Amino acid sequence: MQSYLFFLAIAIIFIFFLYLIFDFASTNANAFGNKWTKKTLWIWLPFYALWRLIREVFFLDKK
Repeated sequence: MQSYLFFLAIAIIFIFFLYLIFDFASTNANAFGNKWTKKTLWIWLPFYALWRLIREVFFLDKK
């Protein structure tokens, strides 16, 4: 049973990569980047915001 789930996960990832390749081939690099940046914003934005917050609050140059 576990090997079936493993192969299913590999197949899903492979299909996703094929989708990315065809999506990139159908548009230019800027449109592809804008589209996937907007789609994945909810994943990377909280980490980026936390990094900025820590950098600006704790590592401020106190003159």
